[in-house]
Amino acid sequence: MQPTYVTFAGSSAATANADLRIDRGTPTGRHLTLDADGCVEMTFDVPAADAGGEATLGIVALVSRSGGATGFAPLDITVNDRCLMHGWRIPGGGDLFQQMDFVVPAGWLRPGANKLRLTTAVDARSTLRLNRITIDAVFDRGRSARAMDQREAEEPVLRYSTRILPTRGRRWQPGPAITAYVDRGEQSLLADLAWADASGAEYAVTLTAELDAFYGWCRPAGAELPWEIRGELTGRWRAEHPDAAVARRSFKTEEGWGGGWHRSNEIVFAIGADSLPLTRASWRDKRGNTGTVAFTGPGDAFVGTYQRVGEGAIGYRGRSPKVTKGEQLRRGVTAG
Repeated sequence: MQPTYVTFAGSSAATANADLRIDRGTPTGRHLTLDADGCVEMTFDVPAADAGGEATLGIVALVSRSGGATGFAPLDITVNDRCLMHGWRIPGGGDLFQQMDFVVPAGWLRPGANKLRLTTAVDARSTLRLNRITIDAVFDRGRSARAMDQREAEEPVLRYSTRILPTRGRRWQPGPAITAYVDRGEQSLLADLAWADASGAEYAVTLTAELDAFYGWCRPAGAELPWEIRGELTGRWRAEHPDAAVARRSFKTEEGWGGGWHRSNEIVFAIGADSLPLTRASWRDKRGNTGTVAFTGPGDAFVGTYQRVGEGAIGYRGRSPKVTKGEQLRRGVTAG
């Protein structure tokens, strides 16, 4: 079964193997808001080989709060007009999106077109906010989620406008534009990012799941106390886009384990404000992989550690390849 999903986390709904019909629902750019008696109908194709087996239905959603009280928007789920769930109450209190998985029993799917329908109760007193829906054959665990990650990773270079709030300050001020991009070739985007640059400024931010904003702290160059910082996404590009290349720097890397160093993937950084050289950086991606590195004075090499989720930490070091004369000419650099 091919990846089958719909996600409302972007500026418009993105789908794979799915046609949508929405009634009494409003896309917001981060989720779909369903009012009372609202519905999402998703038509998708199933090959004959997968039609007889079980499937896994994944839903990421929350129910909005009703003032200070827990919200109320029960959900009905049908598959090919058969009731899978009636009056389902989404846990979590309405402050965080919840991941919920349901079994579509064997024999419910049929070869060819199938129909999934999510409906909010007629007497709902708050709204259901739907982030995404995935459907996978039972032994194809997470295939649709991985496909969404790959699609999202096609434009991995993120650019944010920022506002900063000085300690003891009352008004937010315009801050520097920030670029956020770390790529080890693993097609997983950032969740947390921290860095310091050659000016002496320090930053640490957490990105939203939708990558449309971040929140964190910074210590501008010369400041004694840390400040709050917020970012709003203003641009997003593929790695080869000219606007993405301004601060980009690549390194050939090695990983240290088993008593020796072993060649690894290239890594590319484009982090921070004003293309300033980095002195250190650390990050966590959406899969839970983490890295932390310190750069040499000229910024052409680094040493640090890397840890894949579920594994132990390993050594990590890198060096920028020498720039050829042809590259110098393309960049407008005059050879000395």
